[in-house]
Amino acid sequence: MLVSKDRIGILMEQKIEALLKKSQKYLRSAAVLFELEDFDSCASRAYFAMFYVAQAMLLHETEAFSSKQGIRTSFVRQFVERGPLPARAGEVFERASELQEVGDYAHGFAVSREDAEDILAESEAFVNSITNIVERKVV
Repeated sequence: MLVSKDRIGILMEQKIEALLKKSQKYLRSAAVLFELEDFDSCASRAYFAMFYVAQAMLLHETEAFSSKQGIRTSFVRQFVERGPLPARAGEVFERASELQEVGDYAHGFAVSREDAEDILAESEAFVNSITNIVERKVV
């Protein structure tokens, strides 16, 4: 069965929209988890909010990637190193990834209130900025 280019475009837009919605939902979850003083989970949800919005931007501009590392690497290479995003976006994405790993895999509670608060604020700026970029290009 052949799928038309129009149909593929519609499916891609739907996937991008789903990723943007998921990103916003994870961002809200991170904020709730921070209020509950679950800083490990807050950091994890904040990272994945960034991850999903980065994936949406990659899908909009290029193609899909299957691994977390592939998405982070491609995102930084395509949108930070080549522009239009500042180097800070890549740094924040990497820091969020580190905190997610610590929060999800450490034996005890490992993410501090300060780290969780910082990454939550950074992820909100990251997600909202990239969402705005993607939505301007989709419409």
